[in-house]
Amino acid sequence: MRIATLIAGAALLLVVSARGAEITTDQKQFVVSSDRRHVMVQGTWGRISELATVEVPRVNNVRIECDRTARVCNEYLAKFIQKTDDPAGTMERPYLFLMKEQFRVIEWTGTTITARAEPRAADIDLRISLADRSAERTSRETGSRGAQGANSQNVTQWVLQ
Repeated sequence: MRIATLIAGAALLLVVSARGAEITTDQKQFVVSSDRRHVMVQGTWGRISELATVEVPRVNNVRIECDRTARVCNEYLAKFIQKTDDPAGTMERPYLFLMKEQFRVIEWTGTTITARAEPRAADIDLRISLADRSAERTSRETGSRGAQGANSQNVTQWVLQ
């Protein structure tokens, strides 16, 4: 059901964009279960690094679900990639899709959750603050898992809006 909601939201993004109207996404939201074992964070990643990227484009919608017992966080990210998001210039037309990334929880305290995903070309860190209801995402390229042309100096950061 959660993925279907994101897909429906992503489809709405496409329809609204095609009509030239302003694109809107869900408001920032934090939900913590009463036993504090489950956390859901939802909103939009806002890039704070200078370089545009297709990894998380300007138009996006994210939902993160963390499970303390399983020690995982799943990030469901709806991406609407446009030419302005692609510094390499490979995008010929806008592209919409949904992506799921699983993060391993490194630390879960009463106030913060730190988790990491290690796809082939990057180390991606999530930091969720329950105390101030904020979240950050940092991605650093890596060639340690066989990715060609990775540059560890390429670091991109986002904050939840």
